[in-house]
Amino acid sequence: MVGVLVVLLVAAYGAAGPQIRAWLGLTGEISAPAKTSGGLRIVTWNLRNFPEEKQDLERIRRRLRELDADVIAVQEVKNGEALRALTPGWELALSEGGGRGHQKVGVLWDPARVEVIGAAQEHAELTLGGRVRPGFSVYVRARGGGPDFHIVVVHLKAMASGYSQRQQQWPALAAVVERLRRVDEDVVVLGDFNSTGPEGQATEIELEALAAALSPAGLRRVMSDGGCSTYWDGPRRDAWQEPSLLDLIWVGGLAEALVAEPRAIALGHCARHHCAAFRSTEAYPEPDFVSMSDHCPVALDLIGGYDDDP
Repeated sequence: MVGVLVVLLVAAYGAAGPQIRAWLGLTGEISAPAKTSGGLRIVTWNLRNFPEEKQDLERIRRRLRELDADVIAVQEVKNGEALRALTPGWELALSEGGGRGHQKVGVLWDPARVEVIGAAQEHAELTLGGRVRPGFSVYVRARGGGPDFHIVVVHLKAMASGYSQRQQQWPALAAVVERLRRVDEDVVVLGDFNSTGPEGQATEIELEALAAALSPAGLRRVMSDGGCSTYWDGPRRDAWQEPSLLDLIWVGGLAEALVAEPRAIALGHCARHHCAAFRSTEAYPEPDFVSMSDHCPVALDLIGGYDDDP
């Protein structure tokens, strides 16, 4: 009797597996939502020491295309040519410095949608004497109407033990933003802020302190749907992966380009698992987490179709 039941269950799953997985929130693919007509999509994505041997480059190439992004801020890039090979027709500007781990930060953009004005700038003020990653900025303009604004990419000192170093980086970042805003007040600051919280304390403590440090530069954080942007092993070090919020987006100005309450959207495995913990084992891996990055792409959509500097 049990054997017959197993056969029936297997047959039922074979016939309706996709529907069952969707009902359980276990669908294999999560597509980026459609952009508004004429809008501009900005994404940040930590690519985890790209390219690593275990990364599925074809999967990353497909995901980059499926994001439907116009500008992508990237972190932990070790080989720029390998990234260019995955994004034909796009432009890439990378930092020279990458800290002791040689993890460069930079910006990818679609030149058909976005024009970069002037030269990219590397901001060594954030490197703590060369030990960690610099900041990196480009000044962009949407083609066909839309805002022009600065994009500032960061990858701050990692881990809870690095909290005191991050505290030193925050005012340096604020000073960079204040200087850029004298040229154009519109700015988007995004990347891996490693906002783990101080050792043994909640993430919210760091987020509050970070907001206090950046608000004098006129920055406000875009709140994130779902409340996570990456996963980690957690304190148990078992097969369960725990959600965390490390990748943030901050904006200054851009009044005409933002809806009343803009939201950042975490995609990939963050969306697929609704920012809940999941199991990923060698036998049953979470494919995006294992073969691409522990971080998820995080997107912000801007409104297009106008010229904010006529």
